[in-house]
Amino acid sequence: MHQIAVVALPGVFPYELGIPARFFRAAQRDGEALYSVTTCTLDGAPVPTNSDFAITPAADRRVLETADTIIIPPWSDAEIAGDPIGLSDFADRRIVSFCTGAFTVAAAGLLDGREATTHWCAAEEFGRRFPRVRLREDELFVDAGSVLTAAGASAAIDATMHLIATDHGAAVAATVSKVTLAAPHRGGGQRQFIARPPVPQSVPGSSGDIQGWLMAHLDEPLSLAAVAARFGMSVRTLTRRFRAETGRTVGDWFADAKVDRARELLETTDLTIDDVAARSGFATAAALRKHFRDRLGLAPQQYRSRFARAA
Repeated sequence: MHQIAVVALPGVFPYELGIPARFFRAAQRDGEALYSVTTCTLDGAPVPTNSDFAITPAADRRVLETADTIIIPPWSDAEIAGDPIGLSDFADRRIVSFCTGAFTVAAAGLLDGREATTHWCAAEEFGRRFPRVRLREDELFVDAGSVLTAAGASAAIDATMHLIATDHGAAVAATVSKVTLAAPHRGGGQRQFIARPPVPQSVPGSSGDIQGWLMAHLDEPLSLAAVAARFGMSVRTLTRRFRAETGRTVGDWFADAKVDRARELLETTDLTIDDVAARSGFATAAALRKHFRDRLGLAPQQYRSRFARAA
């Protein structure tokens, strides 16, 4: 039987802490459990959660010695406290992190040169602290073989379902899905959940000024030449200035802005997909669908079904 140890560090997040036991214990074949799950703290003593209660573990860190998989849920000091577990001693095990637990894994050096993810809110800090990690901040989870990192909260379920399917096949994962009422696989990445900040107020001719003007003309078929002429620049100057100030091309930023407008309309109106496309500046519904797939990994109707706000 595959032995799983879940490490509860001070300020552990209860939601993610409970996911391994709930899902891995539901995985069975012919009535036989496929995993055992043990929750531990470093010294076996109770630890506070980040909620209004503490948890009392079944074991201390000695359970890590016999574990096949070690899971680190997010905890209150994960972004600043390094690796109190000593994970580098367990590099021969499968290591899994949920949310900002990735900071603990990265601090142990186990993600150097590998791809990984964490919650999008913490991605910028993670990238600064661990430049040797190939951060994929848009992903719900990243399986790098012996190390798997998942983004926040419900992405831990996505990663757990993936591990069950990888270990024991789609049929077992499907059974777990039915028992837990959880989707065996969710499309799209973290981008579908991220709201972009508003365009800043800026001095005339700056990238912020250009962005503000573009936002007011999203539904118009604009060319680079037309935008450059509006601001009295050459296309070359416009392109160079915009990239220098934003790190992006005008076209790429404008396409994302159109997708964001479409997202807003899908969330707040019952307009048809054709109408959403037109009001967002896409020539056709097919063009809208392509940009949604490319940027969010979802079709517009899938996005609406997940995020439409009740009237």
